[in-house]
Amino acid sequence: MASRFLGFSSFGATDASIADVVSRGYRGWLDHQFTLPQVMHLTHVDRWMFQIEPGKRPWEYARNLQDSFYMQALRGPDQLRQRVVYAMSQIFVVSMTSNNVIDRSRCHTSFMDMLGRNAFGNFRTLLEDVSTHGMMGVYLSHRANPKEDPVGGTSPDENYAREVMQLFTIGLLQLNPDGTPRRDSAGNTIPTYDNADVSGLAKVFTGWSWVPRDSSSYRFTENFPPSDIQIQPMVPYEQHHSLSAKSFLGVTIPAGTTARPSLRIALDTLFNHPNTAPFVSRLLIQRLVTSNPSPAYVRRVAAAFANNGAGVRGDMRALIRAILLDDEAILPPRSGDGRHGKVREPVLRLTAWARAFNASSNSNEFRIRTTNQIGQSPMRAPSVFNFYRPGFVPPGSTIATQGLVAPELQINTESQVTSYINFMKDVVEDGVGDNDDVSCSLVAEQALAGNPDALIDRVDLLLTGQRLSTATRSAIRTAILSVPTTATNANRTRARIAVLLALCSPEFLVQV
Repeated sequence: MASRFLGFSSFGATDASIADVVSRGYRGWLDHQFTLPQVMHLTHVDRWMFQIEPGKRPWEYARNLQDSFYMQALRGPDQLRQRVVYAMSQIFVVSMTSNNVIDRSRCHTSFMDMLGRNAFGNFRTLLEDVSTHGMMGVYLSHRANPKEDPVGGTSPDENYAREVMQLFTIGLLQLNPDGTPRRDSAGNTIPTYDNADVSGLAKVFTGWSWVPRDSSSYRFTENFPPSDIQIQPMVPYEQHHSLSAKSFLGVTIPAGTTARPSLRIALDTLFNHPNTAPFVSRLLIQRLVTSNPSPAYVRRVAAAFANNGAGVRGDMRALIRAILLDDEAILPPRSGDGRHGKVREPVLRLTAWARAFNASSNSNEFRIRTTNQIGQSPMRAPSVFNFYRPGFVPPGSTIATQGLVAPELQINTESQVTSYINFMKDVVEDGVGDNDDVSCSLVAEQALAGNPDALIDRVDLLLTGQRLSTATRSAIRTAILSVPTTATNANRTRARIAVLLALCSPEFLVQV
């Protein structure tokens, strides 16, 4: 059970982390994780950029944020924080695949650290820090967003105004407290906002750009200021901020209101909107625990978002506790419950392997880099909609007829299934990354190679939370025994077979 819990709350179970959860209990482990200091990605990236290989051009360093990601995911003590940050990075997406941001590695790194700083804080602060971060400003084009010009016939860019509602806070449809859509008297769903709301809110996000270098407005339109400027929150240039009335979601910000008060009113409106608690709660449940949480599960988590028990709304610690300590997370699914669980996404498959078997790095930099063979790399989503949409349903599947969703299956194509198996075969045998930088020795597993059942028990505990079926165990046992004990490197081969087959098993690939 501890191993299963760590599959939701960390980047994978280890012998030590299982013992820690058993010792502290689920709530005690979470409370301890909340006390651990944040490990900063920017510290690692800066050290590499300016000390290890000085003179490199900025766009050459995007890969080092990925190195830092894997270093912290595999070795970092603050597992819960980093796991929540990864989940949030798939909601508040800023992708290094965009040509607008690919050469802003320090800015992108500071965005990840900003998510980490807010992971255990308050959602309202997180929302403002996301909205004013230069990386988001560039990615969703509200940096240097000019006010409307009636003479020239131009209007503010509406990109961020649309996405902050659709993807970050309230979603497209009005929701009940349990996350189910509200319906009108005719049974139709009700839109949360319309184009007029987008246009009104877009005015709020005008006039924001880099910290100025002097009293002039030159930096408002400057594309590439020094990186130390890019990692600071954007500030308003009032001469570029719309002073007309801003109406959206039933709220009107009076004409003449300057940038910061306008932003405060807008974000407060989104934060306090009745959709925000169930919408955000469901997204985080999907990213951490299960793709199809019951309405009751969403309601309970949304209630914790709305009130942490002390009258505070948006308390991220209360939200995380509610998600990870709920019965639908803690208790195994009932037999025949097809709603429970989620497909384990590729990055989390890789980290589970590396953590379970104590992966080491030849360079001490964990240079896993991009992993195109498995269809996913951290911070490299193809669009603001992430690698997969939360409501994705495989066409023509029984999932669709049952009214369920399977987000991760959007990238789990037939070719990716084959590619994953081939990729993990090479990973288990030789390692992964630049020059196979990261690898596992499987010392403990080789010591059990003469006892196939004990070897299977070990990989079952670390990778699947003791969920391997009788049929899967039998298949792995047969494969292990196909290697004679007299064969060259028999123990190593047997250990590798057990690990690989467990990594390809349905019990590992579907996390419940």
